[in-house]
Amino acid sequence: MALQRTPFAIAAHERKLIPDGRFSGAMPWVMAIMIFLALLSAAAALTLFDAARQGRSELTRQATVQLLEDDPQMRAVEQQRLASRLRNMPGIASVRAVPESEARALLQPWLGDSAEAAGIPVPALIDVEFAQAPSAERLLQMRRELARDKDGNRSDIRIDGNAQWLEPWFRLMRTLLAMAGGIVLLLLLATAATVALAVRGALNTHKGTIEIMHMMGSTDLQAARLFQRRVALDSLFGGTIGFAAATGLLLLLDNRIQALDPGLLAGAGMPIYGWLLLLLIPLAVTGLSVAMARWTVLSTLKNML
Repeated sequence: MALQRTPFAIAAHERKLIPDGRFSGAMPWVMAIMIFLALLSAAAALTLFDAARQGRSELTRQATVQLLEDDPQMRAVEQQRLASRLRNMPGIASVRAVPESEARALLQPWLGDSAEAAGIPVPALIDVEFAQAPSAERLLQMRRELARDKDGNRSDIRIDGNAQWLEPWFRLMRTLLAMAGGIVLLLLLATAATVALAVRGALNTHKGTIEIMHMMGSTDLQAARLFQRRVALDSLFGGTIGFAAATGLLLLLDNRIQALDPGLLAGAGMPIYGWLLLLLIPLAVTGLSVAMARWTVLSTLKNML
C-alpha cells in the first residue's frame, strides 16, 4: 500500500526544478537577524512584565511610618510604642522598627557624615508590611489611629505607602512593555514583507520553469509547495541561529542582573514560562513565513500566467 504524501512533502524530482539554495544567500541570515531582534524585544517585554508583577504584589504591600521627634530617648521610646501598636492592628503582616544607625545610613549618600556630626535628628522609621496593598484611605485612617493613641492630633507622624512613589515606575514599565510588544509586531511584519519580496524575486527568476510546469499539467499549489519548502528551511535555519545567539546574550545579561545590589531590579529575570514563549517565536515565524510564501505565490501566479 503506497503511502500518501502530505501537502508539504515534495518529491525529489520536483525539488530539482527550483534549487533550494538553503544556507546560502542573504535570506537565511536576514531571517536570523529578524528573529534575534524579535527574541530580544520579547525577552525585554517578558522580563518587564514579570518584574512589574512581582513589584506590584510585594512592594505595594509595604509602607513606612516616620516619627519626627527631637529628643533621641523619647524618639526611641515612641518608636517601640508605635511598633507595638501597629502589630495589634488588623491586616498587618509584619512590623519592623528600623535602627537609627540604619536610618542614618540611608541619608549618608546625600548628607554624608555632616548630619550626624551636627547632631541633626533623623526620623524614627518603622517598616510595615500589609496582608494586602493598602489604599490611601487606609493609610490615612491608620495615621489618625496612631495620632489618637497619644494626644489626638500628632503632626509628627507620617505614613508613606510604597505604591505612591512606585506608581510612576509601574507606568514606565507598562509603557516599555507596550513598546517592546510593538517592536515584536513590527519585526514580524518586516519578516513577512521580506519573505514576500524574496518569493516574488524567486518567481521572476524561475518564471520560465514555472511556465513549463504549467504546460506539463502542474498546478499553482504544486509550485507554491516548492517555494514553501525553501522558505521553511531558510526560516528554520535562521530561527536556530537567531535563537542560539539571543539565548547566549540573555543568559549573559541575566548573570549581570543577578549581580546587582538589592533594588528595583533585584530578582528580575526571564521567568520559566518566558523561555517557552521565546522558543515558540521561531516556530511562529516559520509558520508565518510559509503562509506568506504560499499567499505570495498563489496571488502572483494569478496575474503572471
